[in-house]
Amino acid sequence: MPENLKQKILSFVRAFKIPLIYLILSTIWIFTSDAFVEKLSSAPNELTRLQTIKGWIFVFISTLVLYYLIKNDRKKIEAALKIEKSAREHSELMKKKIAEEQEKTRMIIEYASEGIFIADENGKYIDVNPVGCRMLGYSKEELLEKNLRDLIYYDNTAPKLALDKLLAGETVTVERKLIKKDGSVLHCEIVAKMLPDKRFQGLVRDISERKHAEDILKQSEERFRAFFNSNVIGTFYGDLHGNVFSANDEFLRILGLSKSDIEDEKIRIQNFTPPEYFALDEENIRSAIVIGSCHPYEKQFIKKNGERIWVLVGFVIVGNKRDEILGYVLDLTRLKETEDNYKRLYIENEELLQRLQLHLERIPLAYLIIDKNFKIKFFNPEAEKIFGYTNKEVKGKDPYEFLIPESSKALVEEKRKRWILGDMNANGINENITKDGKIILCEWYNTPILDENRNLIEVISMGMDVTEREKSKEELIKSEQKLRALASHLQYVREEERAAIARELHDELGQILTSIKMNLMMMTKQVIQEDESFDKTIFENEIQSMNEMIEHSVRRLKKLISELRPEVLDNLGLIPAVEWLVEQFISRSGIKVNYSPKIKTIDLSKDKQLNIYRIIQESLTNVMRHSQANEINLNIFESDNNIYIEIKDNGIGFSPDKLEPLHSIGITGMKERALTFGANLKIESLPGAGTTVLLSVPKINN
Repeated sequence: MPENLKQKILSFVRAFKIPLIYLILSTIWIFTSDAFVEKLSSAPNELTRLQTIKGWIFVFISTLVLYYLIKNDRKKIEAALKIEKSAREHSELMKKKIAEEQEKTRMIIEYASEGIFIADENGKYIDVNPVGCRMLGYSKEELLEKNLRDLIYYDNTAPKLALDKLLAGETVTVERKLIKKDGSVLHCEIVAKMLPDKRFQGLVRDISERKHAEDILKQSEERFRAFFNSNVIGTFYGDLHGNVFSANDEFLRILGLSKSDIEDEKIRIQNFTPPEYFALDEENIRSAIVIGSCHPYEKQFIKKNGERIWVLVGFVIVGNKRDEILGYVLDLTRLKETEDNYKRLYIENEELLQRLQLHLERIPLAYLIIDKNFKIKFFNPEAEKIFGYTNKEVKGKDPYEFLIPESSKALVEEKRKRWILGDMNANGINENITKDGKIILCEWYNTPILDENRNLIEVISMGMDVTEREKSKEELIKSEQKLRALASHLQYVREEERAAIARELHDELGQILTSIKMNLMMMTKQVIQEDESFDKTIFENEIQSMNEMIEHSVRRLKKLISELRPEVLDNLGLIPAVEWLVEQFISRSGIKVNYSPKIKTIDLSKDKQLNIYRIIQESLTNVMRHSQANEINLNIFESDNNIYIEIKDNGIGFSPDKLEPLHSIGITGMKERALTFGANLKIESLPGAGTTVLLSVPKINN
């Protein structure tokens, strides 16, 4: 009988149990109680009373029975209800646990680190987790349309499908390549098994990184093998006791061995190491045991032929027992030779640099080294002296910013462009500015240094302060102009003097002599004719007139001679001659002259006195012509070993620096005359402040 039907029957019987018992008891009571009552009495009244008692007894008994049955059934019902409630609570708890387990399972599947694929018995995917979707680049809907065979990449290395093992209930682990949505291949490890419901479950783990690491390790092993077998440096494999198991050709060459030597006999590093290096080897072995490798160190080996060579040795600890070494040996023979040569060249270079440094410090030229960015790298002491900056102050700065004034920046910029092109002739003179703001002229010789591609590396600039030289050159040019103007002026003055003398002789002496000649002719005619009308008085008057004309001629001739060379200078000396000159100047110009010599006589040669006289004469003439002065102070005094003549006026003055050469011929003549006898002429003047001429004449012959 089915369990459900049995439960329904039991429930039905349980529901009618009490009425049924009541029915049975009532039926038995009715049949048995009536027969019993009839036996007790047959009287109607007694029967009625007995029937009433019987009824009450039935009610009492049925009530007790019903009470007992209901009470007993209630306990069972309560127990059943408790059991049902407990079962219901247990069922709810189980449902909750099942739901939690299902959620955990879902979470595990959803967030598993591996892809989880479930396929039916035909290989069609029926479920896949998000990791599996991301792994292959498909959406879940796209994968559920595919068969597992569609995603397998088949090549010569692909293993066969182990369906027989899966069907036998075995768990299969295999490495495969799967085809991603973009067509690329994914290396993965698959753990597959068949579920109880005949479905296939596969856990897919991405092993691309592991495969990549394996490939790198394989390549590294191949490179290491190639390196070990190469002859770039000597490599060997041995143990911590110095035994060599294998070595490459370079190692054998370094020790002077052949392959047969390492094959026929046991080679130990100690056999080729000088005793003085044993302790060094042991120290490095102890260090390598602690840290896994030793720092490369230099030592010597003794070759098979007894020759000692320098080598660089290093090794690492390898092997499972950490008692084997993989070492390398680098032949330092050529390096040591190169090092010795380098040391020798370094010493020579240092000596050369010291000499060059000394030369640069003492060279009387500014020496600058400027890099390709036009920043100063070096500034020698002479440059410091010329410009006022120290090497530390200017290092790393652009000279364009502080050494070049605005007036020269365009010129320097043009030179810079020529430096970049490698022009070796970008030289010349330009203005520079010193630390104190002074503008000076410098002549620069620049040498651009280029690399093999003709790119500018640096510029070496040597310069000198030519301010005074250029000033002297300019003054020399001006002096030449002045001298040419002076020579022309002297020639003109000479011709003027000649013309004046000629006019003087013609106008004065010529007329007088002509008049005397005519008078003499008239007198001679009268004497020869012996005319009675001859008057002796007239003759005497004519003689007197001629005598006066001769005296006048003598005076004019003396004046002319005095103007050419003052006689008073030769006869009386410079002081009286200057006094006579002042008197003559006052009478001609009307300008007041305060002449106050502090000395009475001057002990100088006649040539010097004549030159001083002419300078004073020219100074007074210049005052009369140009100064518009109305008073002159002329002093002659001595101080130390010099005689000073000072001529000072209160005229309009002028600017000596702005005076053109052609307009200063008189001043130039005075200065040149002063230079001829070792004197010094100084002229001071300002517009509106008059002019002072100071002539300094040394007493001692110079």
